[in-house]
Amino acid sequence: MKRTQKHFRPLVGLGVLAAAGLALFGGLTLWLHSGWQAIAPTLYNEIADADQLEGFTLSAQMGWYNHNDLLHFTLRDGRLEADLQPDAPASQVKDGRTPAYVVNRNYTVTPEDRDAVNGAATVTGSGSDGSRTISAPVDRVLRTYTLYLPDNTVIRLAAGETDPGDSATAYATLFPPSVYVYALNTDYSWPGGDMETETAWPYDPTGGSCFALGAGYGVCWTRDYLGRAPGLYRAHGLTPDAIDALPRDGVLCDQEVLCASTEFGTLEPFYCPADAEAALAGVSMADGSTLLLYRTAEGTLCADLVNAAGTRTDHRELATLEDWTGDDTATLMPRTTDGEAILSFYAQSANPSARFWLVMLQAENGHFTLARAVGNQDFSTPDAAVLNESGDKILLAEGQYLRSTGGSSLIIASSQNGVQLRVYELDTGHMTYMGRILTGSERDWARVHQVRNLHADRWITFDTLQKDGGSGL
Repeated sequence: MKRTQKHFRPLVGLGVLAAAGLALFGGLTLWLHSGWQAIAPTLYNEIADADQLEGFTLSAQMGWYNHNDLLHFTLRDGRLEADLQPDAPASQVKDGRTPAYVVNRNYTVTPEDRDAVNGAATVTGSGSDGSRTISAPVDRVLRTYTLYLPDNTVIRLAAGETDPGDSATAYATLFPPSVYVYALNTDYSWPGGDMETETAWPYDPTGGSCFALGAGYGVCWTRDYLGRAPGLYRAHGLTPDAIDALPRDGVLCDQEVLCASTEFGTLEPFYCPADAEAALAGVSMADGSTLLLYRTAEGTLCADLVNAAGTRTDHRELATLEDWTGDDTATLMPRTTDGEAILSFYAQSANPSARFWLVMLQAENGHFTLARAVGNQDFSTPDAAVLNESGDKILLAEGQYLRSTGGSSLIIASSQNGVQLRVYELDTGHMTYMGRILTGSERDWARVHQVRNLHADRWITFDTLQKDGGSGL
C-alpha cells in the first residue's frame, strides 16, 4: 500500500493559535470593559434635563475599601466620562481619604513635676520587644498642640497648665535602646477628661485651615488665643530628622527623652487685620495672593486679598450676620483652579435661615472679580461646589445618606448611594436642576450588607488642587 506523505506546516498552526489568542484577548478585553462599565457611575435627572449642566465641570474618584482600584469620573457639560485605574498606587488611594494637615492636642507632665512623677511611677506591664509600660499619678498637666503640616514638618505649641482632677494618671512606655522610637512618642501623656469646655481648650485653634504660602505653608489662627491675634501665620516646622536630633531635655525614669512639654517650630505673623474678631479660613490663590475670610466684632463677614509681602490688595464686605451668637466656622470646598475659591460657612444664629452660607470668590491680579455670600436655604453643607463658565450659576454636589440599625435594611455611608446634584441661579436663588450621580451600588448582585460586605464599601472624593491637599492638580 502506498503511504501518503504528510507535510508539517508550523506557520499554519501558529496562525490558528494566534487567531484564537486574539479572539480570546478581544473577548477578555470586552468582558473587562463591560464589567467595569457596569459599575461606572450614571447620571439620573430628577428635575429638568442635563442641558442645565452646561458650563459645569466636576471631577471625582470612586474607590472601594480594602482595594486599590480607582474609578475616575468627570461630569462635563451634562455628560459623564469614566476611566478605571486598577491597582492604583497606595499613596494615590489615600489622597482625599486622609487629611494632609492634622492638629492634635495632648496633655503631658509639667517640667516642674517631672521628678516627683518619676519617683511615683510604677511598672504596669511589659512587651515582647522588651518595652515596659509605666504609670504615675499627676496633680496638674500641661496642654500642648502638635501641628502636622502637609510638607511633613511639625510644630509643637504649649497651651497652659490645667488641673486634671482627682485620681488622674499619666502613662508612658520605656523602650530598650535596640528599638527605634520617634522622639515624639517617648514621654508621659494623660488621656484627658471632661473637666474643660471647648471654649477654654479648643480642639484646633487653626480651624483646620492650612494653605500653601510661598515655598512653605501657612495656617489661619482663628481667634485671640495664646498671645496670638486672629489672622494668617507663616508656619516653620521641623522635619522628623530634625526632631530626632533635638537634645534630650528630660528623664523618663532611667531614660533621657525629649520632653512632651518642649515647644519647637514657630508661627510668624503674616497678615492680621486689626478689625478681625475671628479669622475663619486662609486660601492660597493665583499669582502669589492669599485670601483671608474673617469676621469683625460687629458680625460683618469680610474677605481680604493679600500679596506675597503680607500687604492687603483688596477688601470686600460680604454679609452682616443676623442674630449671631459667637460661633462660626468656614471650610474650603474642593477646587481645580486657584483663580477661585468657594467656602461653606456656618454661623451659630438664632435665625435658622441665616446659619449656612456659601462664599464665592474669584480673583485676578490681586483683586476680586467676584465676591459674594449667599445663604444656603437647604440647611446642608455640600461636599463640593463649582461655578459655571459664565459665573452666574452654581452646582452643589452632596453625598446621600441612608442608615438603619435594625432588620436587614441596607447600611450605607456617605456618597455610597449616589451624589445629589443641584443647580441654582446666583441672582435669583432659583433651582434650575436636580439630579443624582448613581455610583453603581444599586447594581451589585449582593446588595444586603449583612449577607456580604460589598454594597456599603464605596467612597467618593472630589478632585482638588495639590496645594489644598489633592494629588497633583
